Amino acid sequence: MGFTAAWLEVLDEQQQQAVLHEGGPVIVLAGAGTGKTRVLTYRIAYLIEKAVSPHAIVALTFTNKAADTMRTRLQKLVGTPAASVWMGTFHSLFARWLRLYLSGEPVSSRFVIYDADDSLALLRTILKEQGENPKEASRYRNIISRWKNQGLRPSDISPYGPTEGKALALYHTYQNRLRKADAMDFDDLLLEMDNLLIREPEVLHALQERYQHILVDEYQDTNAIQYQVIAKLAARHRQLFVVGDDAQSIYRFRGADVHNFRHLQRDFPETKIIKLEKNYRSTPAILRLANETLRNSQSLMKKELFTDRAEGPEPQLLENFRTPAEEAAFVAQKIRELVVREHIAYRDIAILYRVNAYSRAFEEALRRERIPYKLIGALSFYQREEVKHFLAYLRVVHNPHDDQALLRIVNVPPRGIGEATLTKWQHKALTTGQSLWESLPEVAPELASTARQALTKFQQFLKGLRDRVQGLALPELAEEVLKASGLKEYYQSDERAAERYENLDALLEAITGFYMEHSSENSLSDFLTQLALYTPEEDAKVQEDAVWLSTIHGVKGMEFDTVFVVGLIEGLLPHIRATDLEDEEEERRIFYVALTRAASRLYLSCTHFTEGYREAIPSRFLDELRSLFVKRPLKKPSPPVRRPLASLPTQTPPKTSEAPTLSLHDLRPGMRVVHSHFGEGVVLECIDNGAAGIVVVNFERFGKKRLDLRYARLAIL
Repeated sequence: MGFTAAWLEVLDEQQQQAVLHEGGPVIVLAGAGTGKTRVLTYRIAYLIEKAVSPHAIVALTFTNKAADTMRTRLQKLVGTPAASVWMGTFHSLFARWLRLYLSGEPVSSRFVIYDADDSLALLRTILKEQGENPKEASRYRNIISRWKNQGLRPSDISPYGPTEGKALALYHTYQNRLRKADAMDFDDLLLEMDNLLIREPEVLHALQERYQHILVDEYQDTNAIQYQVIAKLAARHRQLFVVGDDAQSIYRFRGADVHNFRHLQRDFPETKIIKLEKNYRSTPAILRLANETLRNSQSLMKKELFTDRAEGPEPQLLENFRTPAEEAAFVAQKIRELVVREHIAYRDIAILYRVNAYSRAFEEALRRERIPYKLIGALSFYQREEVKHFLAYLRVVHNPHDDQALLRIVNVPPRGIGEATLTKWQHKALTTGQSLWESLPEVAPELASTARQALTKFQQFLKGLRDRVQGLALPELAEEVLKASGLKEYYQSDERAAERYENLDALLEAITGFYMEHSSENSLSDFLTQLALYTPEEDAKVQEDAVWLSTIHGVKGMEFDTVFVVGLIEGLLPHIRATDLEDEEEERRIFYVALTRAASRLYLSCTHFTEGYREAIPSRFLDELRSLFVKRPLKKPSPPVRRPLASLPTQTPPKTSEAPTLSLHDLRPGMRVVHSHFGEGVVLECIDNGAAGIVVVNFERFGKKRLDLRYARLAIL
């Protein structure tokens, strides 16, 4: 059977050009929804039909699911030869090659693979042996993992501070322990594959000769070490076929390097670029927004998505919401309307946001409307560990006889109150018929001196805290409890510290919002009661037909009929931690991924205030798209009704001599300026970048920020 006309009929012109490419390296720049998996599968089928041995073909993917999908499709095209193609994830194929060729350096071919839990446990053990805090293990594992994914061995690293210095020493010890255990962790599978090819040229030669054609899926997600390995393997035959989309490179925090597109063109200057631009997913109106977003990028390769689909419903820009609660209420009602009137299934609807903390208001709104939903990639907001800990502190402040809340916080952060002490304390409460709080004075004398001191200190801490917050307004009370709890310090070394901080701050904002909308004197009691009502037992049940609630990262590669992209404000998207142009470019790519998840209906929304009634500014990415939306009259939001609260900081910005747009000519170092989100600061540096200019400002509350004057919204004080 030849590569028949029937096969070609299922491919569009650009796909055919990629599949039938003859000779040399090629980048298939596959825009969102353009059929990249089909191209990869048909490319392998074409090679086999051209008499290339399937044993000489290797296809590298990032997930087992992607590899299985390709193999199933390939088998339908070519039959049994599909089984002979070397196809799998980078980690699985590298592990197979290492077992084939390792001869005892640095481990044997029978090495074991440590998963993430094994790796973390080993680092905790080492830290404990060294008299260090085992809770630092996650922090150091992240640093070591980053080094490995950059291809850095301990001898390559020059630490620039005490933390890096300690991490480097730990890296040495950790690697020695792995070697003694004849083990590798996941990152080692990549690093040692590269080491093997450098150390043993005969192995490199053998692999180069055997694998004449190398294909890579999701190329935009490759890191430095993965690129180095595939570049070495392809150096002889130069038959490297990579499929990816630089505009969908959103995993830099995992080590993905979007610059690998340029690196390939540098190392293989004969590389041909074939663009897949015909989109099979979205309506023309949605693609217009996606294309405009790409056009405003300063670094992406140019492409223009198009489609044969008919015009569908116009995307909608929704800006008439005061707060995330109003935004969420509208989205829930709109979903109900779409399901009832348009007969859209819940499973075909997604609500996407930049950070997990933003899900809270939407979870509550969907519950009120009795709309089933599933939270992707995260626990329900109120089930997240740090949120439950914070709420437990509030519950104990409200009612010290709440035994479950007391047990949750008694040793968080650690206070030296061990299991034996807790067992005796609980037994005393049970035998006396008292709450734990009531029985504390009676159990203390029965404990050893150290345990008694720890428990007494805890009792004094809680008494002092409860006395201190008496009479405070709810927002002040919550802030004081969070500060006193030490939870932020407790999580500062956690690998998810930034996300945990966002969730704790999101709860503070929810509390402030609740306070401003209610006038009850017992507002802490009312707030806790409301939460109890919002946690029904049925939430734990698996709902098959359910709305998707997810961060944008959590749905990359997926598609939905209807997508709501919410929380499109400065500080969320782009994220507040995006402080330079490279960060901003990645935030733009994240936004592009969100837009291109939608097939038929797309809603983009932002609010005028955060949950805590701080002023919110629409995302700069929305500003770029305004001219593409159908003009509809929008109801101007009325300002929020606030209860007097002298102790809360005012949100009214200082009067300024603000010009419509500031340029480098308006600014100079030493000048005081104000930003609508970051507040007041001093200009440190003005940089001419050939566009509007870059300004570095040291803000009083947020420190140094590097801002693009096209978007900075600065004003001179």
